[in-house]
Amino acid sequence: MTRNTTVREQGRRYAPRRNRRIGNVIAAVLLAGFAMNTTSPAAVAAPNHCETNAWESITSTIPEARLTDSMRQQIRKGPDVGGSWDLSSTDGFVIWAMAPRLGGPSLLPKEVADGALPLAKYGFATRYSNTPVGPYNEITGMLSYARLRNPGMFAHSPFMVVDSPETAKNGRNNWGFPKSLADFVGTPRIGETLTASGEGWSVSVSSKPLLFDIHMTLPEFLGYIQMPEQISFEQPSPACGTKKMRSLRLGGMSGSVQVALITVKTEGSDELRALLPSGVYPGGYITFDHLGFDKPGMN
Repeated sequence: MTRNTTVREQGRRYAPRRNRRIGNVIAAVLLAGFAMNTTSPAAVAAPNHCETNAWESITSTIPEARLTDSMRQQIRKGPDVGGSWDLSSTDGFVIWAMAPRLGGPSLLPKEVADGALPLAKYGFATRYSNTPVGPYNEITGMLSYARLRNPGMFAHSPFMVVDSPETAKNGRNNWGFPKSLADFVGTPRIGETLTASGEGWSVSVSSKPLLFDIHMTLPEFLGYIQMPEQISFEQPSPACGTKKMRSLRLGGMSGSVQVALITVKTEGSDELRALLPSGVYPGGYITFDHLGFDKPGMN
């Protein structure tokens, strides 16, 4: 056997192992990016004082995200559950990217809209299988934007519907998210459809896998990943100020990621259809265990 033949055979023998290592690196990068940019971030510095009924004062530029009297009655009964929270999503977390909205009224609240330059929009659909308030479904729309004055990149979610009064209350109190209640059918699992609906509106999210999924586990020593002040989630809370969130606990999180095509069908107000327009978008399907976050800081 020639030396070149031996080298080729060794290359073929170790290629699967090398490909797995490369795949694990790619998965780690994608999951870390997903966690730092798309889900509820963790504490910068918890406030000393904030009313426990602050949830009632939070509103939204999206009509479907505003509370009705019936929703208020359901949410008011729920317990107050502060940080830290530990989340798992075994049914999956679907994420997709959309072009920014360049025309028409801003979908950002006035507290953060001044000087904002649109960068992109993102959508999320998930069923959290384990949380401090039990499992629940959620569909979210998010805006990302930049500012030339006090330069930085920021994000705001004006629409986040759930089927759990408990998470609606605590999502509003703890993080300033304008969570409202909706009816859900289906599942976010890959290849299937999750639909949220209310009076006069609906959002359906379906996924189609494009590539194989990659599994990985992040090491415990990562702990909290802290972002600079120039990168932050911004959620105005009239009773508490604007909540700034810049970090997540990623240490020990395990999961998988898969590239997918996401189909969205939206009916409702002009604002909702502008935030989450119907169409087919590039995205991904992620499952994870042990994603952690605490209460955010405020300005």
